[in-house]
Amino acid sequence: MLYDGLCGFCHGTVQWLLKHDKRDRFRFAAQQSDVAAEILLRHGVERDEMLRTNSVYLVLDQGTSTERLLQRSDVTVQSLLSLGGGWKALGRCLQIVPRFVRDAAYDLVARNRYRLAGRYDACPIPTVAERAKFLGLTDL
Repeated sequence: MLYDGLCGFCHGTVQWLLKHDKRDRFRFAAQQSDVAAEILLRHGVERDEMLRTNSVYLVLDQGTSTERLLQRSDVTVQSLLSLGGGWKALGRCLQIVPRFVRDAAYDLVARNRYRLAGRYDACPIPTVAERAKFLGLTDL
């Protein structure tokens, strides 16, 4: 998952996913990182577009020939599906909602995310226990 590392709301979402990722499926990189820049470039996403869309990104099948990049509300749906259990059921319910409606709700939150939960001056550093889940941080 490529997230805005300066966003308090996004940081809270990452912390929530770390807590609920019982299957150890998620890895994270701040959009401000070199790792994220490389992945986004592979998919033709320029920095200006990333900033314009205010999107979180989810990379599926990273590093394979079938690598895909999801954005906006599709990330929310796929994240819930990947968590399994009751979260998977919620993800299935959200899949029924047309993407343009989900994306409109996503965009509303994304535009107001700094007002909702603040903004960091620098990306928070994960704990030692969390570092293995963050791409490019294992050497810290």
